[in-house]
Amino acid sequence: MAEECACALADVNIRSGAGISHSVLSVLLKSHCLKFKGHLSSIGTTHWANVDYNGQNGWISGDYLHFHNCSLGNPHITNPAGPSSPGCPTIISRSEWGARAPSSIIGILPKAPNHVYIHHGATAPCFSKTECMAEVRTYQNYHMDTHGWSDIGYSFIIGEDGNVYEGRGWHGIGAHTYGHNVDGLGFCIIGNFMKVKPNEAALNATKQLISCAVTNGYITEDYILKGHRDVGQTACPGDKLYELIQKWPHYPH
Repeated sequence: MAEECACALADVNIRSGAGISHSVLSVLLKSHCLKFKGHLSSIGTTHWANVDYNGQNGWISGDYLHFHNCSLGNPHITNPAGPSSPGCPTIISRSEWGARAPSSIIGILPKAPNHVYIHHGATAPCFSKTECMAEVRTYQNYHMDTHGWSDIGYSFIIGEDGNVYEGRGWHGIGAHTYGHNVDGLGFCIIGNFMKVKPNEAALNATKQLISCAVTNGYITEDYILKGHRDVGQTACPGDKLYELIQKWPHYPH
């Protein structure tokens, strides 16, 4: 039997389970497709389609999909924003680190942004996947419960374990850099870098994440790199990290 593909009629969230109560894994862009796994689940009046999202189960509202034979060919069959995207570091999905579902719908960036904003968490560091996942959950709780935001604010979070943790992802409008959440992605390294630099594992993962973003069209090739303090009254991303990023490509001088 020929494989069937589920294709988006509009930008739509891919969730970890059927229904809006489940966490958002990523966004399937309009006209892009994922392989349909043949299962539908009904929640109320909505049918949810089970799709293959980077080797794991994803679910998409059938209201935003049409289905067709994959063998007919489609230039937009894709695995959006996942660990297998070319040139990407290891990206730990929201479902893997235990993200809460957003409290409201996350808007979609209108186009590929042309800025990257570097942050630090101003917290204790983490050096193992277990520690870093716990820290990312703490960030999300702080952003949602204290700030009242709909989700963790950053696009991605990087640990000194060398892993990248998915926040709002490549396509979601963030809450990381006031006044600049639509023109850029926000990358936050876990730790406090006022007096010490991040380790090489974190720095390399951050550089690879930027390269991956360019390669896959998630940011423009002529992107501008800035620290949070370049556009706001803040010490973020810390003195030592700020010194480093000023030497990176695309930092304006």
